[in-house]
Amino acid sequence: MKNKYTLPQRYTVQETIPGGGMGDILTCNDTHLDRTVIIKILKDGEEERRLLDEQKALLKLRSKHVVQLYDLIDIEYNSKIKKGLVLEFIKGVDLKFLDDDSLTKKLKKLWQIACGLKDIHSAGVIHRDIKPNNIRIDENEIIKILDFGLARSSGSEAFTHSVIGTLGYMAPELWRHKDISFDQKIDIYAFGVVALDILGIEKPQQLYMQPPQRITNLPDLDHILQNNLASVFLSCLSYDKDSRPSMNYIEENIARYLLKDKHRALFVLNGKKYELNKSKRDVNITWGGGGSMRIIYDGYDFKVSSFTGSCTINNQSTTVNKVFPICSVITLINGSSRTFVTFDISRPEVIS
Repeated sequence: MKNKYTLPQRYTVQETIPGGGMGDILTCNDTHLDRTVIIKILKDGEEERRLLDEQKALLKLRSKHVVQLYDLIDIEYNSKIKKGLVLEFIKGVDLKFLDDDSLTKKLKKLWQIACGLKDIHSAGVIHRDIKPNNIRIDENEIIKILDFGLARSSGSEAFTHSVIGTLGYMAPELWRHKDISFDQKIDIYAFGVVALDILGIEKPQQLYMQPPQRITNLPDLDHILQNNLASVFLSCLSYDKDSRPSMNYIEENIARYLLKDKHRALFVLNGKKYELNKSKRDVNITWGGGGSMRIIYDGYDFKVSSFTGSCTINNQSTTVNKVFPICSVITLINGSSRTFVTFDISRPEVIS
């Protein structure tokens, strides 16, 4: 019903959607800022204060990949004051598997989700219900994580008295009897399941058991991805939560995969310019006194393949397979003379 709630004057209701995890959802126009917003009405009950406390953590969170919580407001309903959350309106579609997506596009989606979860965890929040229906792709192909109805603030551990979540995405530790303790690693587990959804991999039945059982291998995942990245996704589904990686680690590894062969390194020696990239993967430099160094690019890093003579990198001893930092100075030593070579690596980024 359009007039069910009395909102602050700046908001005019466009649509009301009953139900939901928290309560009714209103699509409104914010007349002060001339923008569409979502207002979620919190249900009555003992959980209302906890929900408010947890949502306040989101007021501090600024992330490109997380729905923005703008404000907490009072709303009048039947002479009673209820709390409402004013949220960013995201015009788009829920996340789902698309067969036409290339592997790179699928991984970019997963990278965006990882970025959002990394920001959520950095803010000290546990989402608790990561699944495709709670992830939206907007008109600009930007992914946003939403629906924090089950979110908790993370301390050393959080607790619940009952099993809450979505079957198939719930970590094994959420199925324990009595008080259930959990931390941010339950979001890592759910992310691992979402990765299977996006990559189009049939999910094993172990995920739907109550509690879910151990998953030791996923052959289809190994077939689609290189072993190092496949192992990262598989580790998200570890039965032992302490074996699951952090969201930082996951995001960095997806980015590393997406940036393969996109780096360049430049340096000048004796008036000659050298560039290493995917088309020119190695170079051999020499200097007086029999010194030489072979540098290779493996698609991810620039490394010392072999060397003779005396040289340092950023004043540290040179070793075979040593990875060059983003910015470094190679010192070529010939007796008492020194030649300094600046070795610069480009800094490509994953763009969402």
